[in-house]
Amino acid sequence: MVFIREIDAAQVAKSVMILFAVLMFRNIIANIIIKALKKLSGKYNLKNIVLVLDSIEKPLVNFFTYTGLYFALIILPFNADINIFLNRVYRTFVIITITQGLLKIISAYAEELNNQYLNKEEKTERTQMSKTVFPLLAKLIKAIIIIIAVAAIAVEFNFEQLSSILAGLGIGGAALALASQDLIKNFFGGFVILADKSFSVGDWIKVDSFEGTVEELGLRSTKIRTIDKELVTVPNSRFADRELINFSARANRRVNFTVGAVYGTSSESLKAAISKIKEMLDQNPMVKNDSALVKLDKFGASSLDIVVQYLTTTDYTEFMAIKNDINFKIIDIFNEEKISFAFPSMSVYMEK
Repeated sequence: MVFIREIDAAQVAKSVMILFAVLMFRNIIANIIIKALKKLSGKYNLKNIVLVLDSIEKPLVNFFTYTGLYFALIILPFNADINIFLNRVYRTFVIITITQGLLKIISAYAEELNNQYLNKEEKTERTQMSKTVFPLLAKLIKAIIIIIAVAAIAVEFNFEQLSSILAGLGIGGAALALASQDLIKNFFGGFVILADKSFSVGDWIKVDSFEGTVEELGLRSTKIRTIDKELVTVPNSRFADRELINFSARANRRVNFTVGAVYGTSSESLKAAISKIKEMLDQNPMVKNDSALVKLDKFGASSLDIVVQYLTTTDYTEFMAIKNDINFKIIDIFNEEKISFAFPSMSVYMEK
């Protein structure tokens, strides 16, 4: 079979010149088009169009490259079969370019919408859910676009062959279903999380032995950043059959501890210390109103135990800062009342 007919130097030169011109001017042409469209969108106040134009700049350059290469090749005197093949390859690259552009547009819009909600000071339920839904929805739309693109490319290279391949896959469908059980469970687990509103991106949660901030909710797994800054990837199916604690869902965080005073402390000093601690907690703006409880709880083995309870913010960093401040103030109050802190001790009596 003859793939190419007689060719002369003029055809080769013309082909090389087209290819050279496209490679030289593709970026310039793309920039001119993008700038012209941006100027037009600015004139009519179309802000969303600018985001689209920024996303398609690279795919546009690729389109000019593929188009230039295609025109450079079809000038050459290939036979009919090769020309048909070149047409199919060119259309395939056009599909890839369009797919690339759509994926970039979706990524840009998802990031823009997510940033808008991240910048909001108020953390409403809608805001939290939006931060979770936008990335997940973007991934789902991307997956659909890729599937459509693959199907379109398969159609370009003979639909009958695609039907045969799908029929062959049907024979091994049972094995494929068994192999993808976990994947399907994780996929639907992500939608269960959204439906139940168990948690959102940014929430502090604990599942099994993992505790931290939810950074990303994907189609297959959820990423959690622990206190030690480790990134843990948890399959979504695990949230369906295990206990989940969402610390961010609570309105306040409870602090509960016991302070021990040495035996021998006078009741007047204890009462004064308890009263001052209670007053200090009531006046603290970071402690919830009417949540403070300070009482002489019990007579311990080596101390007079004073129980201290109060409610404060759920943010971990603020929570630790508030606890730190209150604990130092309790030390100051004990020092003012000349009360010593008790520690585990034992008295030994020896008989002669």
